[in-house]
Amino acid sequence: MVTTEPGWRPEYRGADSSVGDVGSGRELGAHLYYLYRAGRNELPRIARTYADVTVLVHQTAGAMEGQFTLPGRGIGPAQQRLLELRAEVQDVLRLTSLRMSEVGTALVTIADRYAATDEAAASEFTRLLGNNASDYQRPALAPTDPPAPGDPPLADPRIPRNIVD
Repeated sequence: MVTTEPGWRPEYRGADSSVGDVGSGRELGAHLYYLYRAGRNELPRIARTYADVTVLVHQTAGAMEGQFTLPGRGIGPAQQRLLELRAEVQDVLRLTSLRMSEVGTALVTIADRYAATDEAAASEFTRLLGNNASDYQRPALAPTDPPAPGDPPLADPRIPRNIVD
């Protein structure tokens, strides 16, 4: 069972001296639970928000270029810089989304691995998961792959196809 699936519980697999002294017992289990919750539920939501904003910024690229290429207009230095800034903003938002998703995955892995080294921590972690089971009934948010600057325009489902084509 994957560590983000509903119903997952940490499993104690024996002491592991290679992890060093990270604490032990119930307190460690509680800390691991909060790491897990942040990695499984909170950071994926933040990553999704950044991905959604990335899509919105990406959708402005065609409109901006279209305005700058109308008859009698042109892409001068100021317009070119605006296009570059838009692309930079999109790339920062995209990378932030991807990194938030990666950090969330890492926190879930860390919580699982440390819980496996301490029986009391695994027990407390499991107890907290059970007490808050409603937070984990749905599958974790799947990471999204936000568009990069220069990617083809996204079809907007609100616009009829004959207008887009």
